Amino acid sequence: MLKGTMSKIIPIFYLPKEYPEDMSILAKGLVVNNGQTLKNALYWLEGKLVTHKVNKGKPAGTPMSATTIKNYLAGFYVLDLYKADGYIYSETNTKKTKASISVQSTIKVINSLQDISHNLPSIEVFNENLTQICSQYSQLVKDYTNARFQLHEKHQLSENPEAALLQKLLIQHCGYSYVGNPGVGYLDLFYREKIEIDSYLKLLEFIVKNYASLAKKTLGLVPLSQIFTHLKLVANYTEKDFNTHLNQLRLTHRVELITTKAQLAQNIGIDLVEISGIKYGFVKVIQPALAS
Repeated sequence: MLKGTMSKIIPIFYLPKEYPEDMSILAKGLVVNNGQTLKNALYWLEGKLVTHKVNKGKPAGTPMSATTIKNYLAGFYVLDLYKADGYIYSETNTKKTKASISVQSTIKVINSLQDISHNLPSIEVFNENLTQICSQYSQLVKDYTNARFQLHEKHQLSENPEAALLQKLLIQHCGYSYVGNPGVGYLDLFYREKIEIDSYLKLLEFIVKNYASLAKKTLGLVPLSQIFTHLKLVANYTEKDFNTHLNQLRLTHRVELITTKAQLAQNIGIDLVEISGIKYGFVKVIQPALAS
């Protein structure tokens, strides 16, 4: 689907975002039933999730209804975390104001969600990894994060604006024609969750985790500007931090920084990063660092 200058929509969708354990179980339900229909995932999840609050006279701890679980799975779809009948949500007709998906759809879970569901050291790590994945793969999250950055830079929007004001500004200034609740609230939670990159080893871990697949296709080379743009969206991370940590990785022989001529960088659409007076275009992780 061609996006061009078409308006954006934040649909009405639902997630148990405030309950990471539930998010983890939903992710596992999708992964276990990868390649099957959404109905299979629903059957697998029934009885594995319970309510957290009194609802319609039923006490907390009551098994979640199939309808609630289906709504949550539709929320995962809206975030581009799996394909339904060959398409992620952002590749389909995203003009509907409420997210929905047929239970007969065949699902294909993105590799990154499979990875974090298979390797789950803790719920906290799962939650941080999910934030990273959504910041990289979810068009809704990326658009919203960019919109919040734009509103902060150009309109001095606070970090905790009133919902009505946020909705108004998103429509007035950021190309949205519809902002649904509670959908925008979940996107705001992703926006607020920042990962911590406080050392050069954390930066190396971030690069390997997020760009190993890309590096395999590009002779090991990853554009530095792409990494930094990604980091700015998911972490409170400055250009100074980036330069310092890259230099430490270079000096400890964990990465190789590749110089790139300005004209070539312009031709392929990347920005150069200056470190110690030298402009670099790419980083290459040295193999022993992957095992250290």
